[in-house]
Amino acid sequence: MKINANEILDQAKSETGLSDLGEPLFFEGLNRLIDSINNEASLNEIGIQAQPIRIQGLLSNRLRFEEDLKKFPEILDQEIIAPIVIVGLPRTGSTMTHRLLASDPNHTAMLWWEGRYPALLPGEKRGDIEARMELGKAEVDAVVAASPEALDIHPWDYKGADEEILLLEHNFLSTVPESFMALPSYSEWIEEQDHTLAYEDLKKLIQYLQWQNPGREKKRWVLKSPHHLGFIDKMISVFPDAKIIQTHRDPIKTVPSFCSMCANLFEPLTTNFDKVFIGKHWSSKLTRALNHCMNISEQHPDNFLDLEFLNMIKDPIDEMKKIYEFIGESFGEKTEVAMEAWREENKHEMGAHKYSLEEYDLTESQINNNFAKYQQKYIN
Repeated sequence: MKINANEILDQAKSETGLSDLGEPLFFEGLNRLIDSINNEASLNEIGIQAQPIRIQGLLSNRLRFEEDLKKFPEILDQEIIAPIVIVGLPRTGSTMTHRLLASDPNHTAMLWWEGRYPALLPGEKRGDIEARMELGKAEVDAVVAASPEALDIHPWDYKGADEEILLLEHNFLSTVPESFMALPSYSEWIEEQDHTLAYEDLKKLIQYLQWQNPGREKKRWVLKSPHHLGFIDKMISVFPDAKIIQTHRDPIKTVPSFCSMCANLFEPLTTNFDKVFIGKHWSSKLTRALNHCMNISEQHPDNFLDLEFLNMIKDPIDEMKKIYEFIGESFGEKTEVAMEAWREENKHEMGAHKYSLEEYDLTESQINNNFAKYQQKYIN
């Protein structure tokens, strides 16, 4: 069974009564994605049923977002000042760093349900979010039901601060689809694009979320995603005052962890579950991403702060104090209390996550060779 882009788009237009998707490149990305799914992804019945629904949801959000930009042009007047951006691979302490910073009442972050449902539903008023929250909760429940071990890899929480790569997925220039499907041609196309447009779109979506909740206007955004590693120059071009925190750990541990996360998402959806493909694809992609971020950080040292994983695990509050000095904020008692409360509530959140280089046909020598400069600078 083939997925038809025009049929999915027509369904989204019919559902919303709208037709404007915005930037033409986003429509090209949609077609590239669906062509890659049809010819490369080897989806099983569950995958074939799930992807049109997911893509239609993205298109419906996109259509409603573009319509709201026309109806409420003041959305683009929202100021996003000096966002804090956390970049680092899984198992480097990046999620803990993100959620500790987001627990500060002076900060705000995209919540998981907002990433999947950023656009107001028909008849929804600003601040009336319950319907979209319930949609997000249902999706998280479905992910965990299909793959309970997912909770050992990432703390799935529909109301928790999460990665705005979910927002980038709405412009069809994100790496989300290739994290759960084999899409080599789509991935190659994405690598060839100028992602300035994607990050300009991300800024508009963040402005949109802020506009929906006026209480956020006085707060500072905390962003986070490994995706940003490969396009951090575009992040800086769109947010030149961004304060970027990069979490570091030996790639020998982080690369197979990332592959394991992807394998966990691949397995329920495909008839060709190939860990060797996942290892080859993501080790190559992560090599480019980490080395790119390292090079950009050398060009913009004032924008970056480096955190070591072991220090974060040993004394996260002490690391938070370093961050607050870097971002120019005071670390007061209320902030520390909020962070300690988050730690107490989430100290048993994730279980043991088991993975190895060998199961992805990777070796230590390969990783050491690919990340030699990175390891020399940050690890050794």
